[in-house]
This record gives sequence, C-alpha cells and structure tokens, in this order.
Amino acid sequence: MNRLFALFFFCGIGFSILIAPPSLDGQGAGQNGRYQGLTQPHYRARFEALTKGGFKYWDKGYLITYGFDENGVTATPGQPAVRLYDQAGRPRDVMIAIPGAESVSVADAAVNHSGGLFVAGGATSTEGAIGNFIASIDNNGHIQKIIRTTPFMPVYICSADSDKEGTVWSYGFERDENGRRIENSLMLRQFNLDTGQLRAVLDPKVLASGWNLSRGRFPGDIRLRCSSKNVGLYNGSSSEWIVYNLETNTLKISRVTSLPPTAQVRMTGFAMSESGEAFASLHDRSKKVPESGLFHLQRGVTNTATWAPVPGTIGPYLNGGPIERLLGMDGDDLIYTQSFFDDLCWAKLK
Repeated sequence: MNRLFALFFFCGIGFSILIAPPSLDGQGAGQNGRYQGLTQPHYRARFEALTKGGFKYWDKGYLITYGFDENGVTATPGQPAVRLYDQAGRPRDVMIAIPGAESVSVADAAVNHSGGLFVAGGATSTEGAIGNFIASIDNNGHIQKIIRTTPFMPVYICSADSDKEGTVWSYGFERDENGRRIENSLMLRQFNLDTGQLRAVLDPKVLASGWNLSRGRFPGDIRLRCSSKNVGLYNGSSSEWIVYNLETNTLKISRVTSLPPTAQVRMTGFAMSESGEAFASLHDRSKKVPESGLFHLQRGVTNTATWAPVPGTIGPYLNGGPIERLLGMDGDDLIYTQSFFDDLCWAKLK
C-alpha cells in the first residue's frame, strides 16, 4: 500500500502535520472534499520546454515560459525572452527590446483570452536609471504598447477574460527613490496600457506576516491568476488566499492551513478555475520515498481554507506517481506532468 500524506488542522488555521492515512478511498483526508479524483488523460502533447529551466505555467490555452536560457530573466537583443507554446507544442518567440535601455529584465508574462501577450519587467538606462514597465506584444513578437509603472514594481501579472483589450492586473509594490520597498503601498493593481493605472487594492496592513519577500521563500511560493470573474493571489509564506471579485469589486482574504516547512513539502504547481477554485501540486520530501499529488483548496467557515488531497492522485514522486507537477488549467481540464521528461497531460476532475 502506498504511503500517503494529508493535512490535518485545528480550528481551521495555523497547524499542519504529515501523516500516513490508510487510504484516500477510505476514511482518510479527502473524503469530505468536493472531488473524487481525476479521469485518465484524454490528450497528451510533448513540449520541449518541460526539459529546460526557467519559469513555466499554462494559462488560457498556452504554455508560457521565460528565463529559459543562460541569461536567465535578462532579455538579450535578438534573442527570445519569452516563448509561448500552443496546445500542439508549436512555439512562438517574443523579443523584448526597449529603445535607450542598456538592459531589460523580465519579471513575468501572461496571456489574455484572445492569445494576446503581456510582459512585465524592468529596464536600466545608460545613465543607470531604473524603470518598471508592463507591455503588450504584437503577433510578430515585438512590443506593441508599453506603460511605465514606476514607482510600482510589478512582480506578477495576469489578464482577466472580462477585461477590455489592453488591461492587465499585477501584484507588486512601490519603491522609493533609493529602490527600497514602501511597506504600506497597495499590492494589487489594474493597469490600462493606454491610460495608466485604473485601480489599486490590497492594503498590506490587513494581511498576515510573510509578504516581505516579493516572490516568497522560493519560486512559486506566491501565485497570481486571473479568470473572467476573479483575480486570485496565493501566498504560501503568509498562508493566505486572496480573491478580488471583478463583478462585485470586493476583496476576500482566507486564512489557509499552513503547509509543513519547505524543507519537507513544497508547492510545485498552481491553477485557478474559471469560478475561482484553487488547485496545487505538492511535493513531499520528508519520506524515504518522496511523494507528490494534486490538492484542492477547500473553503471552510469564517474565511478559512485548507489544502485537501484529490483522491487517487498521490504517489511516488518521479517514480510512477499520477502527478509530478501541475502546470495550470485549460477550461475544465487540469494540465500536468507525470514525470520530469514526460508529456503534458489533459484530464478532468470527477
């Protein structure tokens, strides 16, 4: 029988422990969850990006990758800084060049519902001045529109399907003239690339501690996603799930049961559904035989939530387990890998 792990909690927040329940199909964790497992993959495709480094995730019909070569997130003239792949694995290269900039770095990239690409980053002039930007990219892979966001530094971006063309959401913070973070600056903002900032929400004073590192304790500790109805922001360091409802213009903050220390368990992938449900892949390195699996963020009462395992998805990490890493969602399909060198898989929840 495979050793399985589950999260247990007291009073909805703040305590977690690894255990080995008898079975996810028995009385163990996940029995009270909404989902009963995953179907078998109904589509698979090979992507060369999966065997390369850098940042990658799936959203709105594309695998979005950047920071994949020896230059990292620095945009090299004449070389692609961002690469998109469609469902068949066909690549689309994007060059990032800003006139007058000595160097350009990519912070994040995102697509909208029509396949339009946005890129956020920073640029340094020949005089040493640093500016931050969000840009839209044309079909030829070059900058179409660009807006300077300084003093706000965009860390992650996403585009909501309900947004008009040319608008994008960003998680980030403001910096003073010396480059130091302004601690009380609002962290979630919407920009229009023609007119500038449209709105700013999420006062850090209402949040728990754990936001001092802009990207969290490791890459992927903080996640930002958009659907047509919601903007979702997850922080593993502070154990918070924040949802901004685009229909009601309201913000909801849920306290999430803390995961075990990062030396034991790490989040390797994340996705948000159209309705605002969150999913994650977790890698448990505390056992003699490491494990991985799919989890659903299960809402509790009084703005609490906990990660509940999806039955049948827990197994040996990179050794025949059902899921190695969650890349994202495509409609109602979850997109994931089963091993490091494997295809991307499309499967539905049941």
